[in-house]
Amino acid sequence: MYMPMAAQKSENKKVEILSFFGYDQRNKIDDRQLSRMTNMSSDAAPCLAPRKPRRHIAALNDITAVTLPEYDFGDLDSFTGVAGRRFWYKGVRIDNMELAPGEKSIVDFGGCICIFPDKVYYRYLPDPETGEVKNELKSMSRSLTAGGLGFYSMYDDIDGRYTAKVHKEGVRFDLVFKTGDSVVISGCSHTPNNTFVADSKKKHATDTDIVSVVVNEAKDGEMTLLMHNKSGGYAFFENTKDGAQVKIETYIPDISCACVHNNRLFGAAANGEFIYASKLGDCFNYCSFQGLADDSWYSEIGTPGEFTGIVSYRTAVVAFKREYIHHIYGDAPVNFSIPKQTYGGAVDGKSIVEVGGVLYYMAADGFYEYSGGEPEKISEPIKTRFKSCKSGTDGRSYFACAADKDGKTSLLVFNPDCNLWHREDDTEFVDFVRHNDHIYGVTKTDMYMLGDEDNEDSEAVRWCVVSKKFTLDDFDFKSTNAIFIRLEMNSDTKIRVSYSADDEDYVCCGEIEGKGFMTHKIPVRLRKCDSFRVMLEGEGNAVVHDIEMITYTGGRTNVKHIR
Repeated sequence: MYMPMAAQKSENKKVEILSFFGYDQRNKIDDRQLSRMTNMSSDAAPCLAPRKPRRHIAALNDITAVTLPEYDFGDLDSFTGVAGRRFWYKGVRIDNMELAPGEKSIVDFGGCICIFPDKVYYRYLPDPETGEVKNELKSMSRSLTAGGLGFYSMYDDIDGRYTAKVHKEGVRFDLVFKTGDSVVISGCSHTPNNTFVADSKKKHATDTDIVSVVVNEAKDGEMTLLMHNKSGGYAFFENTKDGAQVKIETYIPDISCACVHNNRLFGAAANGEFIYASKLGDCFNYCSFQGLADDSWYSEIGTPGEFTGIVSYRTAVVAFKREYIHHIYGDAPVNFSIPKQTYGGAVDGKSIVEVGGVLYYMAADGFYEYSGGEPEKISEPIKTRFKSCKSGTDGRSYFACAADKDGKTSLLVFNPDCNLWHREDDTEFVDFVRHNDHIYGVTKTDMYMLGDEDNEDSEAVRWCVVSKKFTLDDFDFKSTNAIFIRLEMNSDTKIRVSYSADDEDYVCCGEIEGKGFMTHKIPVRLRKCDSFRVMLEGEGNAVVHDIEMITYTGGRTNVKHIR
């Protein structure tokens, strides 16, 4: 006997989201994670909240780098950095020198803002002799070129006195050099009188080459020198008068990225072959090798590739290549060492930032944290592969403005305390700097203070979050009767609630306005579907505490039959 099919029972279910786990791009995620996000933050975690407003500080053209000026209390109210191939200090353009195009590495060493790879500096502290501050860029290298110089050196075996001199009447050596300067001599027709410079691993010094030349005394017409060979013994000139145009300079290596550590400037060579350290307390001298504790220092690096970044970290200097991490330990040339190299480098040196004693950076396959052992990946929720990244910190979170292969940028923020990622927007920040408890970012045309919650004239933040694709872990049809949202809102905040069934266009199902902490019910007329998403779009400040969705299932979904 034929029996009719029993009607399938509709079953109500509740989906409760009582905390939020941040941004996650993976295909299958937790109910508490968000698949899409704009202008959100972890400020109220585990609740959901938009980022704080940004305050506009300055507008310029072609900004490439920002740095912190002379330390001052209060907020930054002007731009210091590189824009339009000029250096700016506290909103004033320094016009005496044009910089080369491209990215810059900027460090502050004892009141001198040094810019690499240009090898120039701006001194913002008063001159110790005149007491004046000159608004000008200067070359880090000082040089003198002259022909007909006389070279002379001798060593007295009886009294142990050593003498080396360069002389010519009328040449004012004292106007260019001072006692203690390490100099490089080049252009001599008698090649043994030229200084050996370590700038390529293909070049090697002989036992008699002059590798260190230090000024003992400079005066009008004559300069006495202390010279050493690679074994630390005295080096000697060939006594001669040279008719060629000879150049004497305080040599600055070709440095692509730099940092300051223990009162020395450390720089990574542009060709990836050397790491340099300046003389102690002197960022202008790199060729002083007398066997003293305050000498400069360098080391060859055996790994392939160029350096991408270098930072001071705890008791060491850490230099990054794309595939390697190198540690430089020690506090003087006698004990400087690079005892290990670690796999897992940074593809962009400007992504390297220290937050809470841990280094964060971007590698080829995502973001990592590094505290001296093996790097650990922290970006499993981020599927996008980025090609470059500029990062900064406010002291609590890691801000990463990353660009993909098409140049599309996303400002991602990682909070180490709750181990969550959030996405702000697609603003293309090119550099960041931290001052006090705030982070400042620059685009190619503007400078902003991020997280300006105290300024009444700040922007009205527009934000958006999209839930996961809910299937309720069920192959039956499903739908939703109502959505309950527990919110804390300001009086000028508006929130729009929408849904999407089976990846179709979003349909608005209600708008929320009002001030205070309360629960709102949004009726939903969602057709039966296999999956659905919920989207919240807001303008203004709000905190989302909880979301509850009343759903029901019933009837098998239409499926594609495979033959």
